[in-house]
Amino acid sequence: MIELLIALTISATIMASTLVALDVLFKRFTSISEGASTQVLARTVMHRMLALVRTGDEFGPYPGDVLDPDENPIVGDRIQFVSAEDPEEDLREVTTLEVRDATSVSIGSVTQNLRGPKVIWYIVDRTVGTEVTRTERPLLDGVLRATFELEYDIGPRLRRATIDMTVMPQGNSYAEYDAERQAWVVNEWDAQRGEFVEKALMANADRIEPIRLVASTSPRSLEDTGP
Repeated sequence: MIELLIALTISATIMASTLVALDVLFKRFTSISEGASTQVLARTVMHRMLALVRTGDEFGPYPGDVLDPDENPIVGDRIQFVSAEDPEEDLREVTTLEVRDATSVSIGSVTQNLRGPKVIWYIVDRTVGTEVTRTERPLLDGVLRATFELEYDIGPRLRRATIDMTVMPQGNSYAEYDAERQAWVVNEWDAQRGEFVEKALMANADRIEPIRLVASTSPRSLEDTGP
C-alpha cells in the first residue's frame, strides 16, 4: 500500500511538471507567433504608407515659414497629399494618413473593436466635378505611438517624410523595461478606463515587447525636379 502511494505521488509530480513545462512552451510559442505576426503586418503597412508618399504631390500640413527651424520640420499625427489628378476628367483625389484614438468601427453589419490606444487611418476624398465622396478605413490598430515628421524645402515642397510608429503585438498587453526596478513591466489595456494599466513585473524572457519601426522617403516628384 505504501509503495502504491509513493508511486502515485511520483506519477502526480511528474505529470504536474510536464503540464507546467507544456504551459510555458505554449505561452512562449504564442508570444513569438504574435510578435512575428505583428512584425509582418506593421512592415506591410509601413511599406504601403511610404509608397503612397513617394507617389504623392502637394503635401500638407506645411509650415508658415519654411526657413524657420522652429516650424520646419513639422511633427504631427497626420500627412495629407494629392494622390491622383486628371484635369480632363475634372478629377482630384486627396489622401490623408491620420492617427486617431481607437474606437469601434462598423463594416457592413459587423462591428469590430479596434485595439487601442491609437489607430492609423487611411482616408481618401475623391472629387469629380462638384461631387465629393469620402472613403476611409483603418490601416493598423494597436498603435502605441505614431508621428509623421515632414521636412520642407522652399516652395513649400516636401523634401522628406519620416514615419515613426510603435505597435503593440497582437493582444491587449505589452512589456516595457523599467530601469529603476530592473524588471519588465507588463501593461494591459483597460477598455473601461481607456488606458494601459500596470499588471505585473517580469524578470525573465517571457514577455511581449512593442515593435518600433522608423522609415523615411522622398516624393518622386522631388527626384524628377532635382535639387
